[in-house]
Amino acid sequence: MTSQWTPEAIRALGATTDLPTLGSIFGLGRWRSYQMAHTGEWEQAGIRILKIGNRYRVAVQSILDVLSSNTPVTDAGAGRPHAAPLRAQAPGNAADGAAAPAGPPTIRGRS
Repeated sequence: MTSQWTPEAIRALGATTDLPTLGSIFGLGRWRSYQMAHTGEWEQAGIRILKIGNRYRVAVQSILDVLSSNTPVTDAGAGRPHAAPLRAQAPGNAADGAAAPAGPPTIRGRS
């Protein structure tokens, strides 16, 4: 794993790479990278994600294109700046702290 990603190091990955490497380039963890692929956030940011069977591959050129656009934005899930716009988190999501607290569990008896 590379600690400092340069355009040359990203190009050296080849035509495609995996999601953990994509996350590393943007300072995100493996779990968040897969979550963003599943929800389409990477695609909305301009990163081309290819799903092949049950695996994800990332077009390296799309990473370079997004990084060269120099558009500062924030990843709503992590509060960190990134190079491309990411979808805002849905209001009321438990992760934003605004979700209504759950009431007491409903216990149903046999009838």
